[in-house]
Amino acid sequence: MNDIYRKNRRTSQPMAIRSAEAIELTEALNYLWIDRLITSLYIVLSVSLTVISLAFMLGAAL
Repeated sequence: MNDIYRKNRRTSQPMAIRSAEAIELTEALNYLWIDRLITSLYIVLSVSLTVISLAFMLGAAL
């Protein structure tokens, strides 16, 4: 059986080289989920506190 890859030579080069721009974009995207999480928590907490405050005010008025 003939080996079709026998002429391939091992080199020290990596198979794929990523550009600096692609690495910077990937790093920026990694931190976006933290920003979305913090924003979502802020919205949930502020709405919850507003609803609780309104419930207390309406409960005290009745």
